[in-house]
Amino acid sequence: MNTNGGKERLSAITTATLAALLLFAASARASFEDLGAGARGPGMGNAFTAIADDVYAIYYNPAGLALLARPELAAAYTQHLAGLSDGSGLNTSFLGYVYPLRRGNGALGAAMQNFSIDGSFYSERAFYLSYGRAAPKGLGLDGLYWGLNLKNLRRSFGSLPEASNAYNGLLATGAADPVLSGNSAVSAFDADFGLLYRLSKDYCAGLELLHLARPDMAFSSADTDRLPMHGKLGFGYGSMVSNITAQYETLSAPAGSRDHRLTMALERWFPWLLIGNIGARAALSVGSREFRQATAGLSYRAGRISVDYGFSMPINTIASTSGSHRLSFSVRFGPAKEEEKSVKMVLEAMRSIKTGKAPETGQVPESKAAIQVETLLKMASEAIEDSRYNEAVDMSEIALIHQPENLTALENLGISYFAMGNYYKSLKAWEKAYKIETNQARLAMIKSQIESVGDIINQHEGEAAAPAPPISAAKPGAAEVDAALVQKLYREGLDLYSAGELEKARAMFQKVLEADPANIPAANAVKRIQREHK
Repeated sequence: MNTNGGKERLSAITTATLAALLLFAASARASFEDLGAGARGPGMGNAFTAIADDVYAIYYNPAGLALLARPELAAAYTQHLAGLSDGSGLNTSFLGYVYPLRRGNGALGAAMQNFSIDGSFYSERAFYLSYGRAAPKGLGLDGLYWGLNLKNLRRSFGSLPEASNAYNGLLATGAADPVLSGNSAVSAFDADFGLLYRLSKDYCAGLELLHLARPDMAFSSADTDRLPMHGKLGFGYGSMVSNITAQYETLSAPAGSRDHRLTMALERWFPWLLIGNIGARAALSVGSREFRQATAGLSYRAGRISVDYGFSMPINTIASTSGSHRLSFSVRFGPAKEEEKSVKMVLEAMRSIKTGKAPETGQVPESKAAIQVETLLKMASEAIEDSRYNEAVDMSEIALIHQPENLTALENLGISYFAMGNYYKSLKAWEKAYKIETNQARLAMIKSQIESVGDIINQHEGEAAAPAPPISAAKPGAAEVDAALVQKLYREGLDLYSAGELEKARAMFQKVLEADPANIPAANAVKRIQREHK
């Protein structure tokens, strides 16, 4: 009775469970599938190679460890494919810790991840020792980081009655099974390598190569079961409140060809919520052999603590499941870095404004206040782009408390108040900016804004003073509908102009003039855009 036959009998014993596992992994390999770690990364379809900005960088890209400024501890638990028809329990647990070294010498990490089927029936355990740091300055590549994982991999199965009563595919033979009665555990060393490159302040790229040692995880010495090398390449855009990333993966398929996978993911944080930071994310993955998967997740951060939830559902593969559910918890130690302090200051200052109390400024050193103002203005600009004008006003007003003559904050107020229909406050902000500005080109732009807003105010005052028009046979409410449409088009043009899409803004203002040829602000806006093009 040969060893391969013994493996077939082991598979026959757990047909439903292992079939579900293999379908879930999509690659149909024997062990150590890429099941993800924690809940945040899996909520993004595991497209985390180009982000890797928390303790789970140990798993997704060890180069990201160099970006961590504080020690971080995390624990996570996953229930894979809940509700399988055979009642199987597929679970993963994770425990990890990262400690940044002093003087820019990178960071060390250690982690343990364990995957099991029905408790001790079958398990895979990986121990990680990780290191990440910036590339040598001599290379002339600022923003490049590298990282390395050294791993010990161990897989095992429990004691089974079939070990002394082998199964030949149809019947029990009464003979010992050469696999089940032999070694019940195998271990080997492995390594991963990662690179992370910040192309600019907001754009980055990441590369991770897994299973560099291609360890042999076969239970029998007469067999071979080497893990295939797995490559991941990701590109991402990140701001203080959002991440957009695309990731491509490739590795050897069981039949000798190659598997490919592409994932698109989006993450958004909502720091304006005064109860803490709420995060939401989603991703869609497609790949070889009809692999399809949708994922989503939520997070809550308050101070040092983060709680994440992740959900994934295979598409068109497994019907009898309610998906995979993940929960992770992490805590950060030590003093916060400046960026985290700035976000905290934003939230506290916004809370003060909402409650009618002005935030205190005397206790903030001048250098730190400058960093905080820069953070505020960046978030205000993003709020304007998303048409969240109330929030842009709040953050710009907080910035003015620290820097009363900040031109960017005043311009934000002028744009936001105008979009909200508060023309008097918009005019006041533009007039104050005009008194401070020294650049002649910008002075001309601000002057044009003042004239446009003033014209609207005069027009509204003239309409209020004019006698009511006689009642005509026109359809009731028609004039109001037209005026509302003109105002809507004008605001859309303003949004496009604020976002820098000048051609689209000009086309929108032209629509305003088509509906209302006497609309002076729209005419001025068209002229201003034409001047900027020249």
